[in-house]
Amino acid sequence: MKRTASFLLIGLLGLTLAQGVRSLGMGGVLLPGPSGQGANPAYASFPGKWDGEGFQVPVGLLRFLPVFADTSPFTYFTNLASFRNNFDFLSAYDQATHLHSFLFNPARSPDEVVFKVSANGISITDGQGKSLIPSFQVGVVPDKPTASIPQPFLPIRLDLGPGTYLSLGSFMGSQGIRIAPNPDLEQAIKDGSFDRCKVSTPSPCALEAQGSLTSGISLALGFSTPLPEIPGGLGRVYAGVRGEGFYGLGYAEASAKARPTFDQNGNVSGASYEVRYFLSYPSYLEGTLGQGGGGMGYGLRGDVGLAVDGGDWAFGLGVQNLLGFSQWSGVEVTLVDGTETSRSATTKKSDFSAPIFTLNGAYRLPLEVGELLLAADTRFGATAPTFHIGAEYSLGMVAIRAGFGVEGGLRLGLGAGFNLETLNLDLALTTHEAPLVGGTVYGIAMAVRF
Repeated sequence: MKRTASFLLIGLLGLTLAQGVRSLGMGGVLLPGPSGQGANPAYASFPGKWDGEGFQVPVGLLRFLPVFADTSPFTYFTNLASFRNNFDFLSAYDQATHLHSFLFNPARSPDEVVFKVSANGISITDGQGKSLIPSFQVGVVPDKPTASIPQPFLPIRLDLGPGTYLSLGSFMGSQGIRIAPNPDLEQAIKDGSFDRCKVSTPSPCALEAQGSLTSGISLALGFSTPLPEIPGGLGRVYAGVRGEGFYGLGYAEASAKARPTFDQNGNVSGASYEVRYFLSYPSYLEGTLGQGGGGMGYGLRGDVGLAVDGGDWAFGLGVQNLLGFSQWSGVEVTLVDGTETSRSATTKKSDFSAPIFTLNGAYRLPLEVGELLLAADTRFGATAPTFHIGAEYSLGMVAIRAGFGVEGGLRLGLGAGFNLETLNLDLALTTHEAPLVGGTVYGIAMAVRF
């Protein structure tokens, strides 16, 4: 198979449109307003004067056309030889998790994982000697399901009364990915010696990777309303709660380990691979898919949030999955060096509480010429911590944006908005760190508002 280390990403593909183009141009920062209600239910009734996101064009879908053999799985049906020689799981994962951007240089899988020891210590490289990232994580640690499902794409919303709404939509997304050395390998790297890795076979040292993908249909009931103004004219407070349940259409969870192997003289001779994956999908699909993963998936969670509109400033605190539960039944399979060693029916459950906290704020500063908007956010809890900060300078019909963030590595954003007579056009140049292999990936995003 092309690029043997692609085992690290098998089954981890996910789709997401979580950040708007205006946000991407500001480094991915979450702006206060209705577009952020997935992270903070109080924003459902918040004024829309801060975010102003348009319809996000999923330009990343272009890379799944068969003409892009490195990222399109459909090449399998149009040109099997091209698929075998060019398709790359890591490239497909990188693009699928950034559908908002057309990636010019998506990450490429290493040919293999190579462990080396030298006078400079221990290194982990690909087949061409390029160093691999020792650790990388975005999203929820994918060692079990979570009730924090991705935000539905284009949900159908029904207003049931003052501040009350019902939302129905489908979702599909990667809940998280993590790549890191296990404690034994991490200590060996610090020691600069493989001695602790030779004490048993298979080696206790391993480079580990985990990831998950989930899809289904969600139904949310929410309530958001403004509260009385804060005494002293400090602003208007908004509060919101949301309960969201889902019926699962599919869940895939995969973990992989690459271990060094040694010859009779104790020198590194190669690497051994172990892959464990879990599949779950509705039982009625078993006849079509035939992978033994027929079962059921469902979940329910509760979110709360507060937000304050102070006129020239805004601030919000949201808590997702304050209480929640999800369960999936399916099949778990283990492969060692490509050979299946076990297969068993398994049920996986989430924790009853795995809260994710989101803090964000913005400040609008009028200038003698134009206006400056500053914004920042942070996310932490049962997820990899993130931080973003961005700025937007508006002058007449044009807005210039810039920002940066820490989200599984450093990411940068540059953007521009054009307020034309019949529509608004937003463009953004984005960057992010390539998972596993490192380096900067560039993309371009676009949105329109009529």
